Amino acid sequence: MPATDADTIVHILRTSSTFLHRMVDTLKPEEFDKQPCPGANTTSWVLGHLILTDRRVLGMLGAELPALPDGFEAQFAVTGKSADEQRHYGDPRQLVAEFDKHRQLLIDTVAASSPEKLGTPLATPHPLFATPGEAVALMALHVMLHAGQISTTRRILGYAPVS
Repeated sequence: MPATDADTIVHILRTSSTFLHRMVDTLKPEEFDKQPCPGANTTSWVLGHLILTDRRVLGMLGAELPALPDGFEAQFAVTGKSADEQRHYGDPRQLVAEFDKHRQLLIDTVAASSPEKLGTPLATPHPLFATPGEAVALMALHVMLHAGQISTTRRILGYAPVS
């Protein structure tokens, strides 16, 4: 049983990461570009988006961010519009590795954070979180939301449900 808020957050970050891997580890590289329906995001785009959201929260925690390839942020930016055809995001295994790198940095940063740091009110609260700790906890839920989207893609491709 986790002993602190940070321990609990670390646990849910690890669990959501493990679940995401259950969704993507058996996909073939070309399947990462499958859109489950017109306007929906591909698994590759989802991974890039998850990397960027973890980075935003890492920034809230004052972590030193690893460099990203040129154009990465623009390539995976949220537009609020239906997705056009999404292809050519590069090697999907590199996206998975980049997600893992950022997620591990987030886990390590949370584990080293004081309760005061995690509980400090943000200067500009978000409608879904008011502190860095709440933002980090949301990152676990965020991964699970997108894992559900990837689950739909997997089923369309003929994969069995993941448990």
